Amino acid sequence: MDETQTKDNQENYRAEYDVVSEGYRFFVSIRFITAAFAMTIQSTLLTLYNQTAKDNQPAGFAVFVMAIFFMAAILVVEWRTIFLFRRIIKRGTEIEFYLGLQNGFFHGIAELSAEKGFRSFITHTWGINFVYFGISILWIVLLFTALVV
Repeated sequence: MDETQTKDNQENYRAEYDVVSEGYRFFVSIRFITAAFAMTIQSTLLTLYNQTAKDNQPAGFAVFVMAIFFMAAILVVEWRTIFLFRRIIKRGTEIEFYLGLQNGFFHGIAELSAEKGFRSFITHTWGINFVYFGISILWIVLLFTALVV
């Protein structure tokens, strides 16, 4: 490979690195936007459930079904976002290798993601999953109480 091709490759990798970095920022923000959206929907449905479940058990059950449907949809979006997010980190580390950036940003993220022990649980993914798990438990408890009472 001649020097011109090497410079062109380096420029192409830098341009792609910019795109990958922008994608990383996008997916970080979209995860929190999705979580906020989920909380808003679930809060609205919870309010609706509280207004309907006491007087009309079938309507309360319908709200429960809607809440579970929206929760499942949000989880699908979250899982797909995590998949794409991880692909971006992988591509970022590959580009850093080609650019000779041994301690680049994506390498640091990959190292944090590879940690073992308790620190491996201190991530945005675990935090967001706890929120979604808590919402799911809340709805299951509400359904159980509605069916029993």
